[in-house]
Amino acid sequence: MPSKDETGRAAPAANVRARARQQVDQLHAMIERTIDQGRIKPGERIATERALAAQFGASRSVVRSALAELHKAGKIVRKVGHGTIVQESPQLPRPVDTFRLLDTSPADMLDFRLALEPGLADIITLQASDADLAAIVDCVNQGDRASGLQEWEEWDRAFHRLVVAASHNRLAISVYDAVIGIRHEKPWLLTKQGHTDLDHWKRYQDDHRRIALSLSNRDAVGGAVAIRDHLLKVRLKMLGI
Repeated sequence: MPSKDETGRAAPAANVRARARQQVDQLHAMIERTIDQGRIKPGERIATERALAAQFGASRSVVRSALAELHKAGKIVRKVGHGTIVQESPQLPRPVDTFRLLDTSPADMLDFRLALEPGLADIITLQASDADLAAIVDCVNQGDRASGLQEWEEWDRAFHRLVVAASHNRLAISVYDAVIGIRHEKPWLLTKQGHTDLDHWKRYQDDHRRIALSLSNRDAVGGAVAIRDHLLKVRLKMLGI
């Protein structure tokens, strides 16, 4: 039987559909809120369609549509003979054992840095303060006066750390701190020690300056290219690939 409006006339089909859609959305939200608040726990069965229709004053078709959307969203599962069950939360992967990261090879580390650092250039050019960018440039200038492997490593570490910190992305900064810890473990330094001398440090400094100037000009594309080129040179010199 067609729905009628307040005057007793048959309501337009569009209005009927809109009202049904609103009821589905409201019922979907109410059931989802009940699940999210833990009033129905994972693995527990929710009420039948008939009971939900009576409880919320909705038609069975509205209830069925709302349940279908909750199923699609992964909130519930429908099991033959068991009814409608609240979905168990997916098992999260175990955290990576940070001690095992120390076994990371220089090749793996450089590949990871190539995937991470150039991609931060866009964020840095948007988020970095003028003081952040000035500190990066100053770090390059200070690095010009470094001599010997230990000082080169200290200024190299400071430079890349300042670049990542300028993104103001806490996740990236935390991940990079772990990277720094691995990078400066003894096996890494032994690998790098045989490939860094004054000439190479000057070339790395030229790369650092190019990166710093691109970021200071808020040139995201230029910064990403400069970072990638620098890391590719380091990988080629250290690993021959």
